[in-house]
Amino acid sequence: MSYEHLLSPLTIRGKVYRNRMIAAPTLFAHSVYFIPKIRENVYRMVEKRAAGGFAAVSTGELPVNFEEGIAAFVERPIDYTKYEGEDFELTKEYADRIKRHGALAYLEFCHEGSMAEAKDPYVPWGPVDYVREDGVQVHALNEEMMAKICKDFYNISVYAKKCGFDGVLLHGGHGFLPQQFISPLTNTRTDAYGGSIENRSRFPRRLIEAVRQGIGEDMILEFRFSAEDGVPGGMTIDDTVGFMKEIDGLVDIIHVSNGLKWRGNHTKTFSSFLDIHGINVEYAKKIKDAVKLSKVAVIGGLNDPDMCEEIIASGAADFVEFGRQGFADPQFPNKVRDGKADEIRRCVRCFQCYPGSFEHPTDKPLTERGYTQEEFLKIFNPAAMGRCAINPESGLEFYPETIPPVFEKEKILIAGGGVGGMQAAITACQRGHEVVLAEGSDVLGGTINFTDTDDDKTDLRNFKNLLIREVKKSGAKILMNTKVTKELIEDVAPDRIIAAVGAKIVCPPIPGIEGAKNALEVYADPDAVGKRVVLVGGGLVGCEVGIFLAHRGHEVTVVEMQDMMAPETFAYYRNALLENMDKCGIYQYLNARCEKFEADGVTVNQEGKSVKIPADTCIYSMGMRADDNEKAAILEMAGDIPVVWIGDCKKAGKLGDAVRDGYMAAMEAGTR
Repeated sequence: MSYEHLLSPLTIRGKVYRNRMIAAPTLFAHSVYFIPKIRENVYRMVEKRAAGGFAAVSTGELPVNFEEGIAAFVERPIDYTKYEGEDFELTKEYADRIKRHGALAYLEFCHEGSMAEAKDPYVPWGPVDYVREDGVQVHALNEEMMAKICKDFYNISVYAKKCGFDGVLLHGGHGFLPQQFISPLTNTRTDAYGGSIENRSRFPRRLIEAVRQGIGEDMILEFRFSAEDGVPGGMTIDDTVGFMKEIDGLVDIIHVSNGLKWRGNHTKTFSSFLDIHGINVEYAKKIKDAVKLSKVAVIGGLNDPDMCEEIIASGAADFVEFGRQGFADPQFPNKVRDGKADEIRRCVRCFQCYPGSFEHPTDKPLTERGYTQEEFLKIFNPAAMGRCAINPESGLEFYPETIPPVFEKEKILIAGGGVGGMQAAITACQRGHEVVLAEGSDVLGGTINFTDTDDDKTDLRNFKNLLIREVKKSGAKILMNTKVTKELIEDVAPDRIIAAVGAKIVCPPIPGIEGAKNALEVYADPDAVGKRVVLVGGGLVGCEVGIFLAHRGHEVTVVEMQDMMAPETFAYYRNALLENMDKCGIYQYLNARCEKFEADGVTVNQEGKSVKIPADTCIYSMGMRADDNEKAAILEMAGDIPVVWIGDCKKAGKLGDAVRDGYMAAMEAGTR
């Protein structure tokens, strides 16, 4: 496909956007001040996006002040009126790294208004007085308070200019202060700042004018805003269109996002694998049709260059923006430019890079599920963010600059052609090793070949097919229908073996289970599944198979022993999963133990009572476990040859675990 519109340059205020692709912010900019151990990786994150060909790259958000507008994970104030010293140089480094590669550099900042952190002696300020759900008192802004915040926006804008940024990204959406004034749900004022859209726009206009005064006429002002609140009684697209008419021309680019930060999945601030791609495009088009002077950018589940080309070509927006896709493949623009669109690793929207918050009513914080504080912080803190399931070179605890060459070339035998084995082969070949990959079946892909059937997993299917293409081009010798035997090992004579042989299905001794289907069998022949389905095992796989069948018109009941569905997942991913189960009408039995499977149903014990649930088809999903016998056999055959275990045969886990294992196993080969 030709990408002439997506690749066309555009000049704003004398600044040239080399194409229409912008790398949106994905991490708090202040992490470089407060977490030195990840500082270089944070810089490397934005620099890789600039080197990857994006027209503009933004830092993450900074709070405009450290008083009533303070944000999460902030440890101390930053003086935005001081244009020298360590903090200034740390901020300036962002601009230097981004501009080094020909991209325009943005500094993002915001004020969370009534939802800001409450740190003594300060309390949050917002449009009106009220007490938040967490018991925090919010004070209504008066003229003096408004003037103070406008001054703060001015100060940080001057700071951005002094640091050498080409533009700023003023974040007014996701429920932050400007959106709080536009939303009729949060702005019930009856003075000059409430009521009509003209009045509700008055203070946000003042903030924008303060920013323009600070950056001057030669810098770009991009304004991020939500299309809707996404909650009953909240701001709608009509409110937003009215507001955009009020600020048309005051901002250079209107960046269309959606929802509320603290209900990020529920209000589609972050779309999931169950949402459409380009979730905000229709909103962007309405805004684009309404404004005359400002350009329009759109974000929201965009990972397909063909779709992005159509967005620009159709006039729905002037720019497309990429958030999580920047983790999945920072080379996205270069691959579009170089005719390698089929090599793009497209974000699968799994939330591994950004787990989000606990939103579903049945969710429980990890600390209430037996996780230690240390385990909790491995998932929920800035240093834990950025790890990508499909790009093992992404993660703020690990962001390699390049793939290093080998110290000593090895011959590597890889047992298993699933995602972990394929990634190991690709990376090992990139490093110069000689690789033989043996796959026991007639197809590569392993467990995730189920995605060929599940239309909810199109992105995961694309990734699986991309790995197959990459491994076939990698230079690895691929042996299909070939199990690892003593003879094969002797013939290949490898220096090491990377074992990616997967895991076996757990089949507990429950009466009648031999007559039931395993969940993964369903994908092989979904038409053989009856109308009424009982699925025993409400873990991640069980819930996803339940949704798959419900979407095909089946009546589904899921039975789970624990007190919550999908307990091994959390936050945004679990919220999307459970909300979809609710919408599909999937009936859920919790705290229920399966007693027996029968031809016409399943008997479960819930709270001491036996209940038979009628079914046309009974299914079980009770996990996977490494096959110790197979592992022992491989070790025996290997003899003195070192064996590295990756993926499910190491420990049953998720896609990202197998990909990362394969990558790391290949990176460790040939080192001293």
